[in-house]
Order: sequence, then C-alpha cells, then structure tokens
Amino acid sequence: MATDFTEDLENWMGRLPSELKAIPIINLAIPGSHDTMSYGIKNKAPVAPDAEPVVATLNKFIPCVVRRWAVTQRYGIQDQLKAGVRYFDLRICMKRPENKFYFVHGLFSEEITEPLDQLKEFLRTHPKEFVVLDCQHFYLFNPTDHCVLSAELNRIFDRKIYSRNVSQLKECTLESATGSGKQVLIVYRSDACVNDRFWLSQDWPTPWPNEINAKKLQQYLDESLAQRTPDTGYVSQCVLTPSVRYIVPRFLSSLRSTCAKTVDKQLLEWIRLQQPGTFSEDEKPRANVFLADFVDIADNQFCKVVIGLNKKLLEQENNSTHSSPSKKST
Repeated sequence: MATDFTEDLENWMGRLPSELKAIPIINLAIPGSHDTMSYGIKNKAPVAPDAEPVVATLNKFIPCVVRRWAVTQRYGIQDQLKAGVRYFDLRICMKRPENKFYFVHGLFSEEITEPLDQLKEFLRTHPKEFVVLDCQHFYLFNPTDHCVLSAELNRIFDRKIYSRNVSQLKECTLESATGSGKQVLIVYRSDACVNDRFWLSQDWPTPWPNEINAKKLQQYLDESLAQRTPDTGYVSQCVLTPSVRYIVPRFLSSLRSTCAKTVDKQLLEWIRLQQPGTFSEDEKPRANVFLADFVDIADNQFCKVVIGLNKKLLEQENNSTHSSPSKKST
C-alpha cells in the first residue's frame, strides 16, 4: 500500500517505497529552489556584480524596493529542506578585500559557510535524504578562487559527495547512494574547475526561459523538455524573469506578489501533468527537477505537487506487474 508521499516532506526520500529508491535520481520528480540563498539578503545589502548597472542607482534611492525584487525565497536553508526541497541553485561571488565567498542575487546575501554547514547537519540527521547542489554562476572569480571554493566544498561535504568518477548518473539511485553514505551531488558549471568529484554542466542541463509571460514560459518548458536526453539530469525552471523595465512601474509590488504567485496559479497544473521516470531515445522525454521561487507559497504547495508526481512511477510499476501475461483476471 503506497503512503502519501507528501505526508512527511522533511523525510520524503527516505519514505519512498523500495521500488522508487532503485530508480535513478535523474528519473525522480524533485523540487528545487531558484536562487536558493537569496533569503539571506538583508536590508542595506550592497549591490552584487550580477546586477544590471541601473540597480546600483536604484539601490541608492529605494533600497527596500531593490531588495523586494532580489529576494526569491522566504524560507532559510533548513526550512527549505524541511519543505522537501532537494535541488539547490547557488550563485556565488568572491568578495574582496575580504577574500570570502558570498551567495548573491542582485545584492549580496550570506557568506557561504554557515548555510552549507546547516545543510551538512541536516544530512547528518537525515541519512536517507539526498541533495543536488548546483553551483550555477560565479562572479569575480579567478582560477585560484575556483580551486579554493572546490577545496572548501570538498572539506564541508567530504565523504558525503557522490563523485563523478564513481559511475554514470543513471546508476545513481537513492538506494545505492545513501546506502553507501553518499548524500550530496555537486554540479559545478565552470570549466575552470574540472575534477573527478564534481559533475559538469552537460550532466544536468538547466535551460533558462527568460520569460515574463506565463503562457510563453509554459511553451518554453515544453519545447525544452522535448530536447532532453535519457542519460542526463534535467531542470525545468518554472520561474518568470522580470526585467528592470517590468519592475519600475511595479516598484510597490515584489517578485513574490507578481511573478511567483502567477507561476503558482498558472503553472502548477502544467507540473501536475508531467511524468517522471526513465525513457529511451525514441520516447517522449520525462521530467526530473522543477525549480521555483518562494517554495513556501500556499503551505509548500509547489513541493507537494512535485513530490506527488512520483506516485505515477509507482502506478507504472503496478500496472506493468498487473499486465503480466502470466495471470489473467476474470
């Protein structure tokens, strides 16, 4: 008897039935948070190098407005984990003269160590859970900085890292990974840091829609997913991207009240229709990771919908068993 997959979001992977723990993680439906660490952006945070030039001017006069549009998550890392998020989108900047790494999204957020230590502690107390850390963008990095960050990630997660030199992605299942103490897969999207532990950009494509219209976003998601190949992971970015031109007349609003809630209303049905699971080259590609802003909206509804998609995998397993020719029902 299948349990409700969304009954215990904090432990949803560990509570999956054994049949699903044997499926590659690239074929499970996994909720992810867009610009994961932007919740740490404080009032009067300095402008980060990923911001458009006009943001520096706006931040001098209306910093509270800039912050409202820079923050994409209300939950901290621990609450995101408890809500079921298992894929984390990280944007990192080297801040000088401190020579420290900070998370950024338009503005500077937190220094990286404490949030990553909190993530490590969660994994220690939840040994059946598995996460993907997607080091998506790097700002003001030189080659030495990549080496230093790589060493820091290796130091923090150490033996918990599921290394690229171990196997192919399609061999990484919850059963095989967590069974051997591996709980973190790191995607590092820079050629400046290629090693045998971190996975490469081509291993986990994450095409960026760059749309502000929900219908065009859905069309982009459909067209992009159709290009997915069977042996890689895949991210469907269910996010609207506002330009400065879009934001200025809406400066009294926020990313949450406009873009994120629009996605929640108009894209959830699209997500519900998606199918995770394995597929071959000549079959229609299936979904894997879904990325969203403000995963907390409507009591974590986004995470519940995505995690709930994995029931379809169980139904598939049951249907294939019941359709076996060895036994006919009367």
